[in-house]
Amino acid sequence: MTDLDIVIRLAVATVLGGVIGFERELHNQPAGLRTHIIVCLGSALIMIVSMEMTRLSNGVSDPSRIAAQVVTGIGFLGAGAILRFGISVRGLTTAACLWTVAGIGLAAGAALWLPAVLVTFISFFTLYLLEKLEKRIIIGRIYKKVFVTAKDAKGIIGSVEKVLHDYDITIHNLGLNKLIVEHKVQLNALVTIPEKTDLDKLSKDMSAIEGLEQFEIE
Repeated sequence: MTDLDIVIRLAVATVLGGVIGFERELHNQPAGLRTHIIVCLGSALIMIVSMEMTRLSNGVSDPSRIAAQVVTGIGFLGAGAILRFGISVRGLTTAACLWTVAGIGLAAGAALWLPAVLVTFISFFTLYLLEKLEKRIIIGRIYKKVFVTAKDAKGIIGSVEKVLHDYDITIHNLGLNKLIVEHKVQLNALVTIPEKTDLDKLSKDMSAIEGLEQFEIE
């Protein structure tokens, strides 16, 4: 492998990692442009080193062994990109991107240009175009988090769910926390709310529930 080969492989890895990282950067994800470039570049370097070690050892070393450790180890970095916000979780797609970018870097380091470039652009357009499609599918609906504190009375949860249902609000995740000493319950939910929902009227209807002490939407 010549010096020019090494430069080309590292340059391609930098560009391909940057393509996916740029898309993540646009969405303010914890792992953005620089992280994806470094992961892809580092993976390419590891593959180059693995192949050179095999050449210098006259085929005794197996380049796939070191590469396999990259695939496993990148999972720890990906886990750091997954963040929990109350009942919602963000970063799963970014973690998957980091894992994929590591594979792209390995492919670039091995001079497998077609799969490296193809996976890069498939990944980019999957992230970019499918997000547009998802937004069009759920057009007119907004994701919100709902927090409710009420007395621990029979039927209180059902009453809250009924009001939400009356406003065509869809509950995706529902969390329940019971405060035994205070005889209260706390509900937190991730919901989609129709864009034209009258939030003031919704708050009034919620306040009319007997035993309800707090209702918040954010």
